[in-house]
Amino acid sequence: MCAPNALKLRRAVIAFFLAYLAITILGTILSLAIAAILHTPLSAEPLANQAYVLSEPFLPVLNLLVWMAGSWFYFKDFPQKRPGLEHSVSLGFFWLVIALPLDFVAFVVIKTPLSLSPHDFYVGQFPWIYLIYAAVFVSPLCYTAMSRMLEGSPVRS
Repeated sequence: MCAPNALKLRRAVIAFFLAYLAITILGTILSLAIAAILHTPLSAEPLANQAYVLSEPFLPVLNLLVWMAGSWFYFKDFPQKRPGLEHSVSLGFFWLVIALPLDFVAFVVIKTPLSLSPHDFYVGQFPWIYLIYAAVFVSPLCYTAMSRMLEGSPVRS
């Protein structure tokens, strides 16, 4: 039997990949929608694409919402109705540890039209990329706090 705060690894990985896929699709749709609405010119360089640059400030908030939905998916069938804060921190840390190398491989190593150099990925997207990683980490905590506030329970513990 697992400890109450032990991560359910299979469920955490499934929730991660669902959220990762969702945010990749939604972030792309946001950028394309901005391009369509503002009629911005296309650019071969992602960081020179005006629509992408305009979408960047919205991406941390969009990530927070998507990863909170991933947190809901992860916690929804738990026997205990309220996940502990330690469990939420563990989940956020686990997701961050997966997201960092996966982003590197997906957006730097594998060459696609969305690929960036390491400098462009980690410096050119400053501060947005770091706010996105912060959103991935804190999303289970935000979900836990929000779910407790909605049911009138204290956020501590």
